[in-house]
Amino acid sequence: MSNPPQALVIGAGSAIATSLIVSLLDKGYAVTAVSRKPAKQLSSKELTWHETEYTDQAIAHICKTIASQDISFSNIFICNGLLHTQEVMPEKQINQFSSESFLTVLSANTLTPMLWISHLPKLLTKGIKTEVVIFSARVGSIGDNRLGGWYSYRASKAALNMLVKTSAIELKRRFKQAQFILFHPGTTQSPLSKPFTQGSNNKTVFTPEFVATQLLSILEQGPQSDTCLYLDWQGKAIDW
Repeated sequence: MSNPPQALVIGAGSAIATSLIVSLLDKGYAVTAVSRKPAKQLSSKELTWHETEYTDQAIAHICKTIASQDISFSNIFICNGLLHTQEVMPEKQINQFSSESFLTVLSANTLTPMLWISHLPKLLTKGIKTEVVIFSARVGSIGDNRLGGWYSYRASKAALNMLVKTSAIELKRRFKQAQFILFHPGTTQSPLSKPFTQGSNNKTVFTPEFVATQLLSILEQGPQSDTCLYLDWQGKAIDW
C-alpha cells in the first residue's frame, strides 16, 4: 500500500484552512496542521496538529520539529492573515490611517507569512514537486486598485506579494520543482469577513468549503510558472 500524499497547513485555525484540511483528508492526504489552537471539531489518524505562537523563535522551533520528521510535502499552505480586530478596521479614508493599526496588519499579513517562508528550505525536498500556496488578496494588486481605501490591508498584501515572488525566485534555484502560488480566495463567510458581509445578498460571498474545493481543483489542474503565480479563486491570473 502506497504512502498517502502529505500536506502542511499553516495558520490552520481559520475557517478556510479548516475546510481545506477536511477536503485534503477526504482526498486521502496525511495532514500536518499548525496554529495557535487546534480545531476541536477535526479528528483523524491522518491529522497531526502542532500548536505554536507566531514569534520568530516559536516559528523557527516548530519548523525544526516538523523538518526532523523527514516528511516530503506535496502541498504547503500558508493561510495566516488579518483583516480586522476589535480595535483595527480597514481605513475608508486616509485620515483614519495610524501607525499602530498599520503595524498590526503588516505583522499579521506580511511578517508572519514571511517568517514561515524563510524556513521553507527546511521543509522542501529537492526533486519532489511541492505546491506552495500563500493566501493573499486581490486588493494587494497595484494594477487592479481602482477603488482606493483599505490602506493598511492593501499595503500588507502588496508587500506580501513582492516578498513571496522574490522568495520564489531564490528558492526555485534550489528546489526546481517547487511551485509558488499567491491565492485570492474571494470574500468568504468567516469571522474575518463578517462585519463586511452581514445582511448581504451578494452571491459572491463564498462558503469556506467552496473556496477549499476551488483551490484544490486549481492545484489539480497543475498551474505552472517559472517563478510565482498570482491567482484568484477561479484560477485566473491577477494583475500584479
